[in-house]
Amino acid sequence: MCESQLPTSESISSTQESEPNKRMKMSVTASPPSVTLSIPSTSKSHASCLICKKPGPKLIVVTQYARVRAFLRKKMFVPAGSRCCPKHIADKEFTDDALQQMQQTNPDTNINRTSIVELLQQTREFALRNESIRLNFDDAKSMDNEDYYNLTGLTKDQFDELLSYLKDVDIRATKTRSVRTCIAILLTKLRCGMSNHLLGTLFGMQKWQIRRAVLTAKHALMLNFVPHHLGFSHITREDVKENHTRPLAKELLCTVTENPVILVLDGTYIYLQKSGNFTFSRRSFSTHKHRPLIKPMIVVTTSGYVVSVLGPYLADSKNSDAKILTHMIETNVEEIKDWIKEEDIFIVDRGFRDAETLLNDIGIHVEMPSFLPRGTKQHTTEEANATRLVTKLRWVVESVNGRIKTWNYLDRTIPNSQIPHIGDYVRIISAICNKFRPDVSTGLESDLSTAAKMRFLSKEVNVLKEYVETNGLDKRQVRWRKIDASDTSIAFPQLSEEEIRELTMGVYQIKLAKSYAQEHLDKDGTYEIYVNNDHDGILRAKLQSRHTSAKTYLLWIGFDEINIKSWFCKCKIGSRVVGMCSHITSVIWFLSFARHRENPKIGVRSWCSYVDDAAALPVDDSDSDEDSLVGNEEE
Repeated sequence: MCESQLPTSESISSTQESEPNKRMKMSVTASPPSVTLSIPSTSKSHASCLICKKPGPKLIVVTQYARVRAFLRKKMFVPAGSRCCPKHIADKEFTDDALQQMQQTNPDTNINRTSIVELLQQTREFALRNESIRLNFDDAKSMDNEDYYNLTGLTKDQFDELLSYLKDVDIRATKTRSVRTCIAILLTKLRCGMSNHLLGTLFGMQKWQIRRAVLTAKHALMLNFVPHHLGFSHITREDVKENHTRPLAKELLCTVTENPVILVLDGTYIYLQKSGNFTFSRRSFSTHKHRPLIKPMIVVTTSGYVVSVLGPYLADSKNSDAKILTHMIETNVEEIKDWIKEEDIFIVDRGFRDAETLLNDIGIHVEMPSFLPRGTKQHTTEEANATRLVTKLRWVVESVNGRIKTWNYLDRTIPNSQIPHIGDYVRIISAICNKFRPDVSTGLESDLSTAAKMRFLSKEVNVLKEYVETNGLDKRQVRWRKIDASDTSIAFPQLSEEEIRELTMGVYQIKLAKSYAQEHLDKDGTYEIYVNNDHDGILRAKLQSRHTSAKTYLLWIGFDEINIKSWFCKCKIGSRVVGMCSHITSVIWFLSFARHRENPKIGVRSWCSYVDDAAALPVDDSDSDEDSLVGNEEE
């Protein structure tokens, strides 16, 4: 052996010294077989249940998954090998009742290295799963009812009931999403109006996976859910008459011997992007809304139950509401001609006027607001009263349209690539509303008395209108004395909002009245009140139009110290006696109710101070003088 290869004394000594040191280091870093941690733990028993303490023999061993979930939710460690009754386990973990009954036996836990590693590994997997999946509809305990409703428009129980309509063959579960997740993605998209990119972030999926999930869920709901809750074939005429027709509608429109079906029809608007296809761009452009859109036709009952959704249709002049209804009848869509019968009543707006002849030919009665004859500025009292009877019932379809738009996807400008699916989306939402929402307007106990009152008043004349026109109170030469609306010397009756609602026969006028009164209270407002000493008990006011700055309306109110006797306004519908217009309501609401309150809520907040006004420019006196001189010279 070479000398260089022989071990030296230094190498021998270093080797001899390194072995003890190495053993010492290992003894310091190595942990004992088990350690004691300050974590509460339950009892460990093979013979009895750790929850209810009942003895076997049908006990099951608590799995590692259930033990980790109990630690995360209860902050209590369940020893390995512990057993419990099968009823305490659901979905592979302890039930809520079991966690509440779980009791601490020891304040500390003796846990070995293997259990610590398993606990850390399971906790890591839960953390990674929650990091990649922000919304987890598969875990029933991860979200409460409020979360479900905010995201999907349904409570947790309603969501589960919706899933009961679906079959496994319609939606195939994959590694990335379950059936619940698939339906949740579609409803979240419709409810929140989110893009597929954002949904992919929330659900931990790719954009193309979101798109496939939405289409799959839409197809399954259209096949198995929508036909049970939407369409003329899903409901009988008798069901509509008995369960979805307001008594108010029957009293106002039907005779004692008749029992027809009463339907309310109107189109809603789904706004679109501008299209590069010029033909479609022209056909989808609405001259009424001045933007591209398509129109689904909504057919509802007087209680707000959606009978059917037809279309969507184009929005050009060839697709007016009247032509859409004509197309529905002539093509017998959904076999509508077999469903409706003679003497049935359709409540529509003025846009359906060209279809009235067709409906009359097949025996359908049409109820429509009156038209203002050319050359006139105001409806007669009879026309205004008849219009109020119609609008008292027709508002429900507008409310249904608003309910559908609470699913924000349909309330926004939709990409043109989604046009093939819009009709299905509207039908799915309408079916959900029918199934899980109460009717917009239910029968009230006061319906019969309200209907009788409205029918009686509809035959009356406006005596104050005749008095004003006969005595020339609308002429300029009549002297009126201006007073402050807050003047308590005026002997105007004091009423509650409920009593005012009985006069207006609706709540819409009261809502607008507060905004009209707000403009009066502004320092630059034009809301003025006048009294005339020659005509006791008559008050005159002038209100600014909410639509046109150059237009104001004169109105008169007859009153005494106890009651409001009569009213008359110069607006289009101001001569009616079945209820009153918002202008008259504004004066009555302020004088009889608001001014007697300490801090009444009048109108809504004005945001003008937060926005620049280009009209508010400093005026140069010299320039204004020159302008006035030029004006005089021109005159």
